[in-house]
Amino acid sequence: MSTVPAHVPAHLVRDFDYLDTRGEPDFYAFYKRTQDDADLFWTPRNGGHWVVTRYSDMYEIISDSRRFSSSCSSLPKSPTRLLLLESDPPIHADYRKIFLPFLTPRAVERLRHRVREVTASLIEGFRGDGHCDFTAQFAEQMPVAIVMFLLGLPTEDQAHLVEIADGMVRGSDEAALQVSFGQLSDYVATEVLPARRANPGSDVFSAMLTARVESGRSLTEAELITLGCLMVAAGLETVVSMLGFFALFLAEHPDHRRALVRRPESAEDAVEELMRRFHITNSARVVTADLLFGDVEFKAGDLVQLLGAAAGLDERRYPDPFTVDFDRADKRHLVFGRGPHQCIGAFLARTELTVFLREWLARIPDFGVADATAPTLVPGKTCGMRSLHLSWDL
Repeated sequence: MSTVPAHVPAHLVRDFDYLDTRGEPDFYAFYKRTQDDADLFWTPRNGGHWVVTRYSDMYEIISDSRRFSSSCSSLPKSPTRLLLLESDPPIHADYRKIFLPFLTPRAVERLRHRVREVTASLIEGFRGDGHCDFTAQFAEQMPVAIVMFLLGLPTEDQAHLVEIADGMVRGSDEAALQVSFGQLSDYVATEVLPARRANPGSDVFSAMLTARVESGRSLTEAELITLGCLMVAAGLETVVSMLGFFALFLAEHPDHRRALVRRPESAEDAVEELMRRFHITNSARVVTADLLFGDVEFKAGDLVQLLGAAAGLDERRYPDPFTVDFDRADKRHLVFGRGPHQCIGAFLARTELTVFLREWLARIPDFGVADATAPTLVPGKTCGMRSLHLSWDL
């Protein structure tokens, strides 16, 4: 625990660690209680930082890169600078331009058939068993296969990347996450980049090798490795986690499940509402200069955590926020951010999640959580699910 800075009023100090839910198995309930207790407070945990819990404050902060820098994107601060995520304008825009052509709505639409093909194949692989380990057999497989196709990576490397992704998405502590990131860095540096230099193509890594940033310079080796890792990891982390929450909700709510079976065309609305309800990212920003945020004094260098997993539960924006309503009028959420750092993979993630709902429910319309098992929800920088076992009648 860090000491409380002099500019922080005593009444705004809370002993809060977003990674420790104090025995509450549902971290969404824990975060909602935190939100109800205070809109904004300071905690000495994880190096000491502010915490904002309300949608409107988070929206304001992520939309303003001038006052709130992305140089620290999550807490505790990683020893590895995560380029793209932790860059500010103008270099951030240069990085984004490399990847945007591969992730536009038109480009992603060309991938839809591949997403559907992979999704259907995985489901058919275990449908006849009457049960599955959803996390291991589907959630960690489908996004990896799509990212590998997009990046032009060999299919024989998928098992290795699934293992790494498991450590990155479900790592229990910062040390474990760093080990997984190191493994991915080694893979990019020793396997992918040499292959692309020898045989360039039309994939993302080839584009990185010919890209120019900051008025004409090439990317350094460190930039190539870090950006390459982020493209692999970012394509896995959000979708892997979201798939688990989608599947668990539908397993436990047959009325919603049957509504989607009757109206598969409503899958896109369901995706938005489920993302609103199960927001999974808890990000951070750095205050760039002394300022007043509302009536609270922020100092330059202060860290601010955005308790994103509470954003979709804010009743000031969403009436009856815990209730999932596919026809909710306002489903706009902050899962993919806003402003200059809005997620460039949002179209791909939405496509993968929509295809999952349609293909799964067309093949397995009735299912539930397997007897004698309990899913384990894990809070984190990206909240996830450690395991989810499902079963259905044959």
